[in-house]
Amino acid sequence: MKKRIGIIGFGWIARDIHYPNYLTIADECEITAVCDITEQAIKNAKEKTGLSDECIFTDYKALIDSGLCDAVDICTPNYLHCEIAKYALNAGLAVSIEKPVGMNSKEVKEVKELAESKGLPAFVCFTWRHRAPLRYLKDIMDASTVGEINHIYVKCIKDSALWPGRRLEWRFQKEKSGVGVLSDLGSHMLDLLNWLGTDIQGISANYGTFVKRRQLIDSDEWGDVTTDDWANLIIDLKNGSSATVALSRGCATCPGLTEVEIFGLNGYVKFSESDFSHITLHKEGEEEQLLPIPESYGAADSLHQCKSFINLLNGKVDEYTSTIDYGLQSQIVLDAAEISGKEKRFVALKEVWDKL
Repeated sequence: MKKRIGIIGFGWIARDIHYPNYLTIADECEITAVCDITEQAIKNAKEKTGLSDECIFTDYKALIDSGLCDAVDICTPNYLHCEIAKYALNAGLAVSIEKPVGMNSKEVKEVKELAESKGLPAFVCFTWRHRAPLRYLKDIMDASTVGEINHIYVKCIKDSALWPGRRLEWRFQKEKSGVGVLSDLGSHMLDLLNWLGTDIQGISANYGTFVKRRQLIDSDEWGDVTTDDWANLIIDLKNGSSATVALSRGCATCPGLTEVEIFGLNGYVKFSESDFSHITLHKEGEEEQLLPIPESYGAADSLHQCKSFINLLNGKVDEYTSTIDYGLQSQIVLDAAEISGKEKRFVALKEVWDKL
């Protein structure tokens, strides 16, 4: 039987990423309801999904209570994630939550514990682990092809803070987003490190803001930006090595570039978003190789995120499943990074864990 999914929040991430991804597995699931509070998003939802008015909501509680869904996909601004997830779990619905799961580790831990007490799946949309090239890279790393890991370099950069006329939307307001690019892009990259099995121990972070004031969404007035546009992280790993993560949405003329380089004693393996069809492997004493992504990983440019969520709803868990446990792990590192940047010091993750 198909799983019935309700999407809460129909902005671009739901409209252009989640919804089309669900359509690729239409034999396993269907979108049966959508909720949003803006007229334009509701119009987009009707045009995209073809749902009737009875299946379109402006109140997420009404959607959850409607009986139309088996699970909900939460694509709202960050400050609403945990509130909605708790209501859904208490109503007996499984959840998929956009990253970061919440505003801080405390509320994410509450969602995790509630999901466990209810016996319901809670999935987190950590997109990059659900892409074929990164899965292939992980297998090469796990096979010790490049030897013991010495260092990992991660870059995730965009130009989105520099778009002309971009206004003071929720991503630039701390009370609605928690932090800025640190959580927006950083949560993905920190999950990659956790998923790769690096075992993060602590972090040193600095971050800042390029565009300090923006025009309000619906007026001529201007307001202060209270979130970061860039962040640089130096991360201590359990084996004594380190990872360096560079995050920015202030890189002019770069719509988006994510790169992961893993250096071991015997060589390196690298993924670049500029080429989804290959990864690069260079072993000591050999020529650098451009390795095509094996067909067994699926289409090189495909996204397996929604498939993984539906699998979880059906009780199928594998090494790619991004559960709420990973969501909490990522949030712990985000909280440690925020403290580090504010207080200009190294922060061990244990410091954050001990306060939960």
